Formats: sequence, structure tokens, C-alpha cells
Amino acid sequence: MGRRIAFHESACTNCHLCSMFCSLAFTENRIYEFRPSIARIRVVENADDTLYVAHVCLQCEDPACAEACPVDAVAVNPQTGCVEIHEETCIGCGSCMEACEFQCIFMVNDKAVKCEVCDDPLCVRACAAGALVLEEWEAAAVKKQGELYREVPL
Repeated sequence: MGRRIAFHESACTNCHLCSMFCSLAFTENRIYEFRPSIARIRVVENADDTLYVAHVCLQCEDPACAEACPVDAVAVNPQTGCVEIHEETCIGCGSCMEACEFQCIFMVNDKAVKCEVCDDPLCVRACAAGALVLEEWEAAAVKKQGELYREVPL
């Protein structure tokens, strides 16, 4: 299927370094600054502040976000297996965001964005605790991570 960024909640320390470093990859005009609001990964804690979860796209095998997009801006890349959002086609309607039951799509500058698994993900390199790992896509691991996202929503 391809690669994805797996999240291991038992290792997460809620430091938010993943979202800060992710934002560096998406800065504009060569102005590098930590801006988690533009990151493709978001960290949230549960109501008891006992569990921290980094919402990063699961790269679903049959993505509801792609089906929901009225202009076909969301599609699975046949070469990588990664679900991608084509910014030039996106109209910013939010249909994909609403369709993602795992809350892994975000709006940035009126366009939908999500993790598209960078070649060398800064979020994974920045995670000193090892809560994020680049791995091959596996259905059982995706299902488990999806259940966690439902348990601790954004």
C-alpha cells in the first residue's frame, strides 16, 4: 500500500515538537518559523489530560475524504499509495474534512491540508520520544490508530 506515519500514544509526551517541526516544512516565502496552525499534524489531549494523541493522516485504503470531494482534489497517488490533496484543485469547501472520521484534515489558508508523508518527515525526526515512526502501511495498525483518534478527537 505504501508508507505512513504511525503514532504510538504510550510514548507521546505532549511536547508538540512534531507539529512545530512539521510547520517548518510548509512555511512560505522562506520565512522559517514554528507555526503549528499550518502543520499537517495536530496534537490533542483527552479530557483527563492523561492521554496525548497526534492526529496524522492514516492514509486510508478507501478514503472517505476522496469520495466526499466534489472537485476530485483528493486522490490516492497510485505510485506511493498516499492520499494527496491537490491544492490547485481544492476549492476549500471542507467536504473532505467533514468526511474524515479521524479528524486528520485541516484547513490552512482556505485550503484543505493533511499529512502526505514527506520523503524525510521532520515530525518523525523531531520526536525524541519515538511516538512517531515512519512505517509501511498495515491494516491492523491503521485500525488501532483510528480507534484512538475516535477516542481522543480534536
